[in-house]
Amino acid sequence: MFHLGNRLIALCCALIAAWSFPPWKGFAQPLQTAASPTAQISAAPKSAEYGWIEGVVVDPQEKPVDGAWVNAVGEAESKLPLGGRWPPGPSTTTDSEGKFVLSVVVDNPVHVFASKESDYYTGGSILNMSLAPSFNTPKVEEVDVKPGQTVTVRLQLAKKAGKIKLCVRDAVTKELLVDGIFSEWCAKGLPVTYSCGRLSGQSDYESLVSTDVDLSIRIEARDGLHKWWEYRNPKTGSRYYRARSGKTEVVNVYLRKK
Repeated sequence: MFHLGNRLIALCCALIAAWSFPPWKGFAQPLQTAASPTAQISAAPKSAEYGWIEGVVVDPQEKPVDGAWVNAVGEAESKLPLGGRWPPGPSTTTDSEGKFVLSVVVDNPVHVFASKESDYYTGGSILNMSLAPSFNTPKVEEVDVKPGQTVTVRLQLAKKAGKIKLCVRDAVTKELLVDGIFSEWCAKGLPVTYSCGRLSGQSDYESLVSTDVDLSIRIEARDGLHKWWEYRNPKTGSRYYRARSGKTEVVNVYLRKK
């Protein structure tokens, strides 16, 4: 009876440990960070399939960032179907001290990214890369986690991005268009093949934008009834938009009927 009680206690402890560190921990949530990796490897409970990446995210002043989104992408994750998620692979958020833990597939070199869009820290999400190409794409050098290992990294966020909010309206009624818009974004001074992205979105659309690039913005209505519109700075007349760090600019777009 004594031995049976000990076995039950051991089984309960094992179940609690498995629930606290499931292999899928961190697979959730929808990044400009400058990575400053100092990778340290330490021992962790052995696992045939998983290891861990842990670390801290800090702002440009070296202060911990709580609620930052962190994710790791490697070759194994890139081969998975997106299933509505970007990016594929493990992701999580930092705690009040800027710390995080990711469980990752072992023997699968990964890059680790971090961001906090609510505080204007953008980075490698597919949407932001399309709208605002970043020429210092954030990533940690490849981290290769072995079975039962924990790799420690440090991520330092770069300066804050800016944000643009487009409100696309009918020029006569001043009402937002119901059917949404097509938008084309091109970086100044680069070949169109590498610098332009075309997206479909709502009529009141906003996105974080890198402060390191000048963008031309062209808007068309999806209803096919309106003429296209191209961004012009109301003060200088320039056709390129430059975001301001940590600031949101609202741009009202008035489309005229064809």
